Amino acid sequence: MNAPLASARALDGAVLNRAFVRAGLARFGLTRLAAPSGLFAELAADAGLHCLLDSSPDDWAAACAALAARAPSLGGAWGALLTDYRLQLPEWFALALAAEVEADHAVGRALAELQAPDADGRPALHLLDALAATLFDAALPPLAWPHHALVQRGLASLSGDLPLVRTSLRVDPRLAALLAGDRRPWADFTPLPPDTLTHVLPATLLTELDAAAHLVQQGAARLVVLRGSHGTGRAAAARLGAALGLLPVTIPPDPWRSTPIFAAACRYGGWLPVFLTDLGPGDTFSLPTGSLEQTPQVLVTGQDGSVDTPDAIELDIPPLERHERHRAWQAVLGPDAPPVLADHARLDGPAIHTLAQAVGRDAARRHEMPALAHLRRARSTHGAERLRQLAQPVHRDVGPDGLVLPAETARQFEHLVRRCRMRERLWDGLGPSLASPAPGVRALFAGESGAGKTLAASRLATELGAPLYRVDLAAILNKYVGETEKNLGRLLDEAATLDALLLMDEADALFGRRSEGKDGGERYANMMTNFLLTRIESHPGIVILTTNARNRLDAAFTRRFDTIIEFPLPGVAERLRLWHAHLGARSPGEAACGLLATYSDLPGGHIRNAVLYAVALSPRPPGTPVEITLLVAGLAEEYRKLGRTPPPQLAQIGE
Repeated sequence: MNAPLASARALDGAVLNRAFVRAGLARFGLTRLAAPSGLFAELAADAGLHCLLDSSPDDWAAACAALAARAPSLGGAWGALLTDYRLQLPEWFALALAAEVEADHAVGRALAELQAPDADGRPALHLLDALAATLFDAALPPLAWPHHALVQRGLASLSGDLPLVRTSLRVDPRLAALLAGDRRPWADFTPLPPDTLTHVLPATLLTELDAAAHLVQQGAARLVVLRGSHGTGRAAAARLGAALGLLPVTIPPDPWRSTPIFAAACRYGGWLPVFLTDLGPGDTFSLPTGSLEQTPQVLVTGQDGSVDTPDAIELDIPPLERHERHRAWQAVLGPDAPPVLADHARLDGPAIHTLAQAVGRDAARRHEMPALAHLRRARSTHGAERLRQLAQPVHRDVGPDGLVLPAETARQFEHLVRRCRMRERLWDGLGPSLASPAPGVRALFAGESGAGKTLAASRLATELGAPLYRVDLAAILNKYVGETEKNLGRLLDEAATLDALLLMDEADALFGRRSEGKDGGERYANMMTNFLLTRIESHPGIVILTTNARNRLDAAFTRRFDTIIEFPLPGVAERLRLWHAHLGARSPGEAACGLLATYSDLPGGHIRNAVLYAVALSPRPPGTPVEITLLVAGLAEEYRKLGRTPPPQLAQIGE
């Protein structure tokens, strides 16, 4: 016999459920079986149900009336389930029996005796109909079960390949455990960390999340869409879950759509389902309407795509203000965290939280105070996994002497560096037309191959301490309609999260001139170009586009550049500086470099190749001058690759 159950004043749905099933089976077995085993007498002697309901063990009708009266106020998962589906006593008993048989051996033995010789072990529909007639003077016809809401919503299923009357009603063991009080998230769900990262969320978003939670609690909304990075979206979902009193768990959208029981599990487990997805332009996100009726949900996605779901609230995740970024750094590094860390990069809260931990470890290992140098090292490897799918990191620090430019080009480049550093504060105090600009910077580097465009991008990244990624156009461009736009949107979203500098070489492949659109292919190409122009313009980060032929770019894109820098072929003075910059301690001397600069008109990229060619063939040890004859041979090789004849003066130098 079981231990005494809880009193009616502390009524628990799972406890009451078990007592209800045991008492009902005992009454049915003793009434309907010609020679019931002692098991049914033992179940009848267990007065758990009557103790809970303060009713007489012999008065089944009074117990049923008490159960019906208590159902609306019953707590826990069972109370919510009864209220949601307005279950009558026969349906309640049928579902409770199908759940209890998964855990209660005595219930399983009783079912086996009642259904012998069938050996399924779960209640068959004909038995449920008989139980309803005997215990509640009601009917549960087998033909009604396939259309019952409990089956349609996945709380119960019909198992077996027999005629319907012999088919069994089954409750997923995971759901049965949940209804019995096991609130551990299922294997398909990944719990988000607790709401401990409130400091990484913008203050305006916190206010909006509280308002959204209120609307959800009032039943005015069921889906909250958070548009922004996945990291901040997770933190925002954790905050929303705390406001709703629910545990946020991430769930893949596709299994959610195909497994109705997941909605029930979240509803009765106290979990808040969070979907992380990347919608592209033209994509539409939708969920089964039935799953929205009782279960609040959160969707975290980027800026593209639309949501086709009723009662949805959309919140754009704003960037952190400078003082909020500083506070996020201080939350990890302490009050002495230098303000320059907040000025250095326009990162979101979770990225700052992760980087601050890396900065702290690096500084402690070096016995130094956290500084910009530690942050630069940490940013070089942080969060690159998703971005690497569409771009490659460029790990190249270029010092002030590493980039050789004509005076006017150098001046324009310095202006660009200043613009990038001021991109967040540039708009302060300006008029209403510039009140809410996109803080991004878009620059075009135009010039012949080897003129220093890519090197200048590396120098800019070094100046800003930002990671540089070269965009893989082969990964971006896709022959299928709409895929190029999706790839570019995903690329820009990831770059914005890391505040990474993007380098798009040969940009005319993406942003070429638009045609008159005489056929379908041309019209689609024009639409794609229009999207790319708009998407780049609204990007909050820094994008550098390079081209060898500026005249191939669409003229409409010129206005969208914050600066256009022409990289001319270097003159004699610039070429001399390039030779010294490339050779360093291995220079053959000022006079020799002067001759090379005077008689060869090749730009820096070819000078680089010539130096490497000569060093590879030189028998001299490192630190000693390279033979000028080998440098001349390297230049001759570069001219050969270009299909040009070297100037005759070069041959004379090498003699």
